[in-house]
Amino acid sequence: MDAASLFSGQMIDIFRRALRGGAASAMDILSCLAFQRRQAIRRAAASRAGRTVPAVLIASVTRRCNLDCAGCYSKALRPEDSEDELSDDRLTLLVEEAASLGVGVVMIAGGEPLLRRSLLEKIAASGAAMRGIIVPVFTNGTLVDEGAERLFGRTLIPVFSVEGSEAFTAARRGSGVHELALSRARSIRERGGFFGLSVTVTSENCDTILSSKFRDGVAELGPSVLFLVEFVPAAPGTDGLVLRDDQRARLNDPALPALFACPIVRLPGDEEAFGGCMAAGRGFAHLAPDGKLEACPFAPFSDADAGKAGLAAALDSPLMRAIRERHSELVETSGGCALRGKAEWIASLGCAIGASARGDAVA
Repeated sequence: MDAASLFSGQMIDIFRRALRGGAASAMDILSCLAFQRRQAIRRAAASRAGRTVPAVLIASVTRRCNLDCAGCYSKALRPEDSEDELSDDRLTLLVEEAASLGVGVVMIAGGEPLLRRSLLEKIAASGAAMRGIIVPVFTNGTLVDEGAERLFGRTLIPVFSVEGSEAFTAARRGSGVHELALSRARSIRERGGFFGLSVTVTSENCDTILSSKFRDGVAELGPSVLFLVEFVPAAPGTDGLVLRDDQRARLNDPALPALFACPIVRLPGDEEAFGGCMAAGRGFAHLAPDGKLEACPFAPFSDADAGKAGLAAALDSPLMRAIRERHSELVETSGGCALRGKAEWIASLGCAIGASARGDAVA
């Protein structure tokens, strides 16, 4: 089985576990799984035709945020005022295009996505939603009011970002953020909705995240999915938060998912298991707020504007193709992202002339 098929199979298994553990009816489960299988078939057909379609599109819809989290990679890599934002209509069309191509999941990130609530409302009401695509929305939870709770449903799924404990969250995100996020999560659960949790795993909180106490707390809260995101030291002075080798080994232990009551998704993922980096469309790609398509949220290099040319054309850009062709050279060993810090490597790719890093030419 090739890496793309293995990745797709894991995605479908995650959906199966998440839905069965939540409030979905049998019909909801069957409908969602059928859609994800159809999307996997579309991606396989595209691959046979020489085109690449990722299972997951990560769309950072804004750099703006109402918090100032310590070590934030988005703020460190892309200043808030450095880029224009695509309009609600154009972003919604790109989500719809992603669904038509075979993308199974569009992850909405930021900044804080709730600062673009009108966009979320438009996506929820669009044809993409009717086709069954799943849209997790990664939020700090502070802007999730009663109206936003009603917005979330089977399509838009809130994923609350916490740090594993009240103390860790307060240190990174601010006092009271942890409690507010969990209260919003409980409210959505009481309404019969789905929600997820996301934890940035660092050297300081990793042992807490892997403890039985944390697992019991997750089971009691009842999320449909738990994202474990390995810390990437994009901000100066944060190298000490990078996972130690022994911590990374425990995080990537194949036995770990079975210990949790809900499915877990580890990001960026274990490159070794997939024969190299899954970025640039091999498994996922990243859409920046201005419409540029990047290989990965942690590596802001681009030579293609999906906002202007469309997603399919951007996925076939010289830079995206070059990274996919040499994916086996990108096996992360430290710092959470195989592409991070690879500006010189990308500049050396002869077919990638014209690609640039945000603020720094690399070609």
